[in-house]
Amino acid sequence: MRELKHSSDHRCPICRAILYTPTRYEHDSLLANDDEPLDIVLDIDPNKGPHPVLSVTFFAANSAEKVARVPKRILAAVGGLITDDDLASTLDRASQQDNISTGSDATFELASFWLRRCLSEDEKCRQSSAATGTPFVPTRLIDVSNDVVRLIESENDIKGDNADRRYVALSHCWGLIPIIRTLIANYKDHQRNIDPVRLSKTFRDAVHATRKLGFRYVWIDSLCIIQDSKSDWEAEAATMCDVYRNATLTIAAAHAPGGDVGCFQNRDGLLQFPFIVELPHPRTAGAELQKLHRILFTSYGRSQGLGGPEPPLYGRAWVLQEQLLSARMLIFDGSQIRWECLSSHGSERSPQGGMSRHIGHQKEIRKGINGNLDLFNIPGIEDRDTGLRGQLQHWFYAVMDYTHRGMTKPSDRLVALDGVAQALKGHTNQEYYAGLWSQHFWLGLLWSISHTNEYTPTTTDAFNLEKNEHVRHEEGLAPSWSWVAVTVPIVYTVPAIMYIERVCEILSTFVSGSPTKQSGKVEIRGHLRTGYVNSIYPYAIREAAEALPEMTSRKPRGSKNLISFRGRAFHPNDFFVFSDADPSSGLYRMSSQNWRFVRGTFRPDEIINPSTQVTFIAIAQQNTGYTPESLIPTHTRTDPLQVYSLALVPTGREEGEYRRVGYAVWEDCSWYGYMCGRKSRPGRDIERAEGWRGMMSLGGLEHMGWSRAVDGKGVHQHRFQGDALSDRDKFHNDVRMEEKTIFIV
Repeated sequence: MRELKHSSDHRCPICRAILYTPTRYEHDSLLANDDEPLDIVLDIDPNKGPHPVLSVTFFAANSAEKVARVPKRILAAVGGLITDDDLASTLDRASQQDNISTGSDATFELASFWLRRCLSEDEKCRQSSAATGTPFVPTRLIDVSNDVVRLIESENDIKGDNADRRYVALSHCWGLIPIIRTLIANYKDHQRNIDPVRLSKTFRDAVHATRKLGFRYVWIDSLCIIQDSKSDWEAEAATMCDVYRNATLTIAAAHAPGGDVGCFQNRDGLLQFPFIVELPHPRTAGAELQKLHRILFTSYGRSQGLGGPEPPLYGRAWVLQEQLLSARMLIFDGSQIRWECLSSHGSERSPQGGMSRHIGHQKEIRKGINGNLDLFNIPGIEDRDTGLRGQLQHWFYAVMDYTHRGMTKPSDRLVALDGVAQALKGHTNQEYYAGLWSQHFWLGLLWSISHTNEYTPTTTDAFNLEKNEHVRHEEGLAPSWSWVAVTVPIVYTVPAIMYIERVCEILSTFVSGSPTKQSGKVEIRGHLRTGYVNSIYPYAIREAAEALPEMTSRKPRGSKNLISFRGRAFHPNDFFVFSDADPSSGLYRMSSQNWRFVRGTFRPDEIINPSTQVTFIAIAQQNTGYTPESLIPTHTRTDPLQVYSLALVPTGREEGEYRRVGYAVWEDCSWYGYMCGRKSRPGRDIERAEGWRGMMSLGGLEHMGWSRAVDGKGVHQHRFQGDALSDRDKFHNDVRMEEKTIFIV
């Protein structure tokens, strides 16, 4: 053990990995005698699957029976053959350098390799860089040359055709501890000099990284935007797309929840880095044994790798834009660094691959931003509509990802994603309307505030529901039909959007304003119904939790939380409480016999008094049925109709003008006044509420309007033509429906 420790201290990576494979208990007991002779046996079995492992066993050297002192353990995993001489020499140089933190020389040796390789050889990345033309430079940058840190005006300080216009951008969490900012009062001082002592630890580390990677300039939002100037902030926020797209590299302090944590973290870098072992190929013999293969091994048990929840940075809404726009990211992710670019990704443990934190929708949108293809018009797809919906689905996932992230200022909800939209807009003929795209605009309208965890963010609890006091912005940021109009996380009906069909006509759409605040109007023709809803409120609407706790869902925890109404318990995803007639009372717990259960879901955007008449407009529908004793839906042309609608109230400003207040899905033909599905469905029934002693049985709900059948059968034609208004004869005679053109603002 003494010799093993000595060789480990002298930076032998295999010896370091062997030394740290036994547990602390085994070191303190079974391996405590440093002078005891040991046999340490390494074993690799190339036949164990596509990724063989290297194992180690400690034997007592003097034992005739070769009894293991420490049982056989996996030491490292095979990462593949190394045929890249540049990578091999990079890892060799790194193994000889200081590596006690992610800010060590060895770290930047590997980071420089990734950057050099990306800029010189990665075809997609080179095409993206060439496509930008004349290099864009932000209005201001931080100059870190000559051991000085100062703010510069790019127009005045970077001149001439040969001037170095390359810069690094920083992606970071501001955190709760105040950080240095450029203000009107200190602007001139920052142009002269910024004392490094005043910089947050994250900023100091970013400056160090910028210098180590050979750059002169770094862009940091709190320093390069005048924070107390509204006009400057709005002007610079509008260029965010260009800032991150044109940065040669974005440095991300992923693990740091605030500026006091920094980019770098202490660790044993020799355990983080892979090592190379030269071995003969199993099938070689004789003279061919001289032909050695370089095999890459990644440390297995004692190194700190990826896994678990996303780091804090990825829980911030603003950062999604930075992730999607940046062509290259060097990510300081706790105990190791990672690399992401358009062509490849890697980490210290797996320089040529490994886990990528960019999930599917992010990759597709990055392709749309940095490639030459229209994100919404992929060539080679025969079914253009299906292809378009598939690509729109990536956008919807991005919106869900974005709204589930935390945002310090809700007023940034529109602008913090505008850069991505503007970058995509340059590659498509679609128009962008306050968070929605023009093609299949009707699909973009179908967002809602869910009662359950329909979308699970990678960073848990990034959006703090408890601290979000208002579901609407104090000052409107966008039209009510846009998801930007609310402050809380929203969901889209994915993957159902691949199959539902339009039953309305979008006649015109108009939006005006700035990247930070917009107003707009959509002209739409469709089938309208009016009625009243005794709303069940999602937990995210905190105003309702205070005013109407008995009508507010509990925080989604993975269990099925039921709501009780008049002695009956049900889930708000399965039923909602509706009345065609005015309940004639302003009380929230009304006794009107007009209330009935409708199979489907109603999701309000705000508190709605049950005595307020709501207008519903049908947007889309599909055939949806269920086989007996199954929760898996069917979608045959004879299945009942499931209708997706928006809930509206008049603005009172002009005739036919409405604003959105909710979203409703009507199941089993309930939109048309029928109940064509099975009354009993596994997991989706009305139950007797706990503690309720009334006499009504589950089968006696008819007087509450549970069934509205024609001739007692409830059967009508379910076939329909998509992309057109439904036939009028599908509606029950008792349903008051209008076909009308309205405006939603």
